[in-house]
Amino acid sequence: MSDIQDGPPVEIYLGEEQLEIRRMLRSALRALQLDVLVDFENCEPLREAVSDGLPDLIIVDSDLAGGDACSLIRDIRHNNLGNNPFVPVIVTTWRNTKERIKELIDIGADGLLIKPISNNAIQSHVNVIVNDRKPFVVTSSYIGPDRRKDPTHTSNVPLIEAPNTLKAKVNGEPIDLGTLQQLIVSRTKEIKVERLRRNAFELSFLVELVLAGHASEAPIAKTMANFKRLHFVVSDMIERLSGSDFEDSAELCETLARVVTSLVGNETAPTRADLQFLKPLTDGILVGFYPERTQAEMTQEIVDAINLYENRQKARVE
Repeated sequence: MSDIQDGPPVEIYLGEEQLEIRRMLRSALRALQLDVLVDFENCEPLREAVSDGLPDLIIVDSDLAGGDACSLIRDIRHNNLGNNPFVPVIVTTWRNTKERIKELIDIGADGLLIKPISNNAIQSHVNVIVNDRKPFVVTSSYIGPDRRKDPTHTSNVPLIEAPNTLKAKVNGEPIDLGTLQQLIVSRTKEIKVERLRRNAFELSFLVELVLAGHASEAPIAKTMANFKRLHFVVSDMIERLSGSDFEDSAELCETLARVVTSLVGNETAPTRADLQFLKPLTDGILVGFYPERTQAEMTQEIVDAINLYENRQKARVE
């Protein structure tokens, strides 16, 4: 990392209970000419600080006492906490099980460090954020830096360049808070739009799974799991529609929510009559969110997604 130029101080929030680890992290950051603004031994004060402040970097233990650090990070990314959903976040953990690592990767952090942490590891992660931070992607279940290992992998999910105040301050770039806030608002709107579009896609994907499962007499538990996911996704859409460019789709989404709610509340196997309204509703919603795409294009993309899903399910069984 190059020498920090004169300018506003870098604001780093450190959430870590253990004094020795806090000292080590502070020392590693000082070697990069970065100082922790304030540290927290408890999750709730950290949450309050994020809500009121504008940190340039957050480093937090996933098991920080007094709250749920994973929910804190998700709330930041989903714009439910703080003033900048793009703030870089490095999460640390002692628990290195496969399940825990997957959970932490899925919360939208920029980096994951397994304890004990070396100076080189934390410095390397910070340098990547400053010099080579990944753009954000948005799906129906994830908001955060692009997690794909193969950058050449093609995808219809657009990349969103994230505002990076840490990089700007380290490089001595001028930061106008008004301009920064406008940029954050603009990029946050991009996230909202893309989240709604990916939700619309997932609704059609889930309905195709439900219909295929009904035709093949899939276990009721699997069908009900898909209904519950449908309920979650359409409810999430309804919450996000207000003030968006897609408010005209609200009535269709609310109708779908009512139909799905009745199916979720019925633990018996649905009949064909129960399912007859699902596809017309999700088709209508999908058209509203992808007016620039043809029905044939969207159908093919859903078919491809289902084939990929089924191949992954088979691979797990084998």
